Amino acid sequence: MLAKPAATLPAGSALPGGTVYEPKWDGYRAILERTPEGCRVWSRNGADLTAGFPDIVDAACAQLPPGTVVDGELVVWSAGRLDFAALAPRLAYRGRRRPPARLAPATFLAFDLLAADDADVRGEPLRVRRSLLEQCAADWRPPLQLTPQTADPAQARRWLEEYAAADVGVEGLVAKGASQRYLPGQRGWVKLRIRNTREAIVGAVIGRVDQPERLILGLVDDAGTLRVAGATHPLSLRESAELAAVLVGADDHPWPLELSTRQLGRFSREPVAITRVAPTVVVEVEADMAFEDGRWRHLTRYRRVRWDLRG
Repeated sequence: MLAKPAATLPAGSALPGGTVYEPKWDGYRAILERTPEGCRVWSRNGADLTAGFPDIVDAACAQLPPGTVVDGELVVWSAGRLDFAALAPRLAYRGRRRPPARLAPATFLAFDLLAADDADVRGEPLRVRRSLLEQCAADWRPPLQLTPQTADPAQARRWLEEYAAADVGVEGLVAKGASQRYLPGQRGWVKLRIRNTREAIVGAVIGRVDQPERLILGLVDDAGTLRVAGATHPLSLRESAELAAVLVGADDHPWPLELSTRQLGRFSREPVAITRVAPTVVVEVEADMAFEDGRWRHLTRYRRVRWDLRG
């Protein structure tokens, strides 16, 4: 089951059976399955992740009864915050060999129960599945943990404020209906991302300088080099015209003529041709909390030109 984005936090009565709220972890969605033969870790798309998470598998085999299937998030904590990039080496070991022991420890944060005692419970209301999950998790020890949940909208708003202030990598909140059944592939839940405003230098655009379609953002690193930091969602006609009036093309530029998907927030699967511009215009963008290695992992939203700042 998936979540659709929302701009505001759903009210306590907005979802079927009343709304409950959970943290939205910056990790990798996974299904943990315990069978009489052992344990497997699956991605939500059915990829076998077992080989990359032997610590999670060992804990599940020791702590879950056979016939249990749990939905949750794989995360890695590093220096007090969630580190999505630290998951990448583990995900690379799909179905091949065990990853080296020096990898950062992983945690499985469970938020739903799909099967118990070999019985499929996806047709039960969330409140029932949650109760069963809490019983299952009563004696869990790390790296297995239960995701916290509240039915109090005021508590949920406090979580949002605290997560944003602490900058620990929690992306926001997921809201669910207490009477909702678990419907695979359907977007019955609601997600609200924490978003902050940041300043960035415009280093390039997608499209022409006089008619930009998206901005390619840059940040200056400690060595004084302008690094690609991400991209924006498509610009409106008004925004495009506003930026065209201040952007100037540049041939003498440190960036290549094409950038990879990873550098640009994954809005394309192929390398993207860019039009480089003089890195003098600073803009304000709205971005979520997924920021690592000097780059926004998701697309940002352009807000305005910072006329008071220069790149």
